[in-house]
Amino acid sequence: MAGRKNIIIYGSVGALVLGLVIALVFFVKKSSDKDSEMKGMVAQMTYEKSQLQQEYEDFAKSTDGLQFKTTNDSLAHQIVKQKQRIQSLMEELKTVRVTDVQKINQLKQELATVRKVLRQYVIMVDSLNHQNQVLTAENQEVKQKFNQASQHVEQLSKEKSSLEEKVTRAARLDVKSLSVETLTDRNKKTDKVNKTTTIKINFTIAKNVTAAPGNKHVYARIMTPDNGVLARSQGDVFPFENRQIQFSCKKTIEYQGEDLSDVLYWKVNELLFPGSYRVDLFADGNLIGQASFRLAK
Repeated sequence: MAGRKNIIIYGSVGALVLGLVIALVFFVKKSSDKDSEMKGMVAQMTYEKSQLQQEYEDFAKSTDGLQFKTTNDSLAHQIVKQKQRIQSLMEELKTVRVTDVQKINQLKQELATVRKVLRQYVIMVDSLNHQNQVLTAENQEVKQKFNQASQHVEQLSKEKSSLEEKVTRAARLDVKSLSVETLTDRNKKTDKVNKTTTIKINFTIAKNVTAAPGNKHVYARIMTPDNGVLARSQGDVFPFENRQIQFSCKKTIEYQGEDLSDVLYWKVNELLFPGSYRVDLFADGNLIGQASFRLAK
């Protein structure tokens, strides 16, 4: 009986030991499997974190300078805000543990959202730039047409001015003949300075059917050897080339477009000097003739 009892006891102990060994082996195997699974998950999350960081960096580089490609201040401001958001998320990703699966997935979603927003901004920038190019091209075309029109108007203006100048020249009075006689007090010709009492200016205005008929003021300007002007008064002036100049004598004639001869006289009341004198004849604000004479001692 005692032997049988011992056998039973040993058998029970053996079975218990075997059970413990089996349980220990199973626990060790399960623990090893779990450790391997954990290492695999850590490796996978480390890779995913690394990939996510690279995606952030690549996306950040791809959007560099995007805000400078638009002249729309509001859009440029929004682009800057999104780029700042990317930078903030990149800094946050660096501090996340690889085992924090939830946070890494959240950052993935954040990147997808920011990327979607910035893609919309890229489309808007491209659209605005295209519109600007179209408007610039249209503006260039308008400027070109305006310049062409301006050049045409300028050419017409020049042609008009040229035509008006030709008409004005054609209508201007001209002297057919101009001569000067110096006379004594007995109306005899002389070239002696001390005997000259009268300067007689003979002129003939040529026929010109283009000139406007009517009264014409003819002015004679006698220039002395020292480039002075023989004049009675400082107030004896007439308009010429946008200024007032002195005249020696004047006459009003009635011109009808045909040859017209007449005479102007200058009575000498001043001391004359020997030398060369010149007579300039004016009408309608134009110099129409010149003649010269000499007085000797």
